[in-house]
Amino acid sequence: MSILNLLKKEKNTERAFIAPVFGQQELPSEPAAENVVDERGKETDNKTLTVSYATGWPIDVIYGYLHKNYEEKGFNDAMVKSDLTFKEINMNIIRNKILMVFREINLNYDVMRKDLETKIETCTTAGLLTTLSELEKQIGIINAHKAELAQLEQDFRNNANEASVPLQSYDCGFLRGIATIAMSSAGTTVKMPDYVPVSNSTKNRVTA
Repeated sequence: MSILNLLKKEKNTERAFIAPVFGQQELPSEPAAENVVDERGKETDNKTLTVSYATGWPIDVIYGYLHKNYEEKGFNDAMVKSDLTFKEINMNIIRNKILMVFREINLNYDVMRKDLETKIETCTTAGLLTTLSELEKQIGIINAHKAELAQLEQDFRNNANEASVPLQSYDCGFLRGIATIAMSSAGTTVKMPDYVPVSNSTKNRVTA
């Protein structure tokens, strides 16, 4: 009976070590979706972003921001003030906000890795080989995600590849707004002064 209790206790200990640590960390919230299409092709209006590519790890938050379309916001901003300086200010706000999320996610992964490394040391001392293997697997996932984050951040800073969606969509929306304003202005007709017929006496005075 004591052997069974010992095995049960060891199994519970392994489960405690394998439990993911990222669920305990506070992450920045994902951006609100604007007509985001989920994995079933259905649109969700004004709801929290549904991420069909979710991994269950903090990197999902970055994916959520990089997949957001800011075209509607850019168009609405142009309707308020169609000034290129105003556009650059708003694009810088979007850029700095997403860069801050990159920093928060990277710091979160660093905390997770340190926590796992501490658990690995404990498992090595206790001889829990199965648990040690699972923890090392999680460390490998963190390292892969950190490398992916570094590449995504570099692409975002250079406004390149898939990471260019937020800024390019805003720019596209803003320019569409400017074009809409220009077409509206061009479509307005200028009222000509009323025509006043010239009398014969007036003609005679002019020709004279």
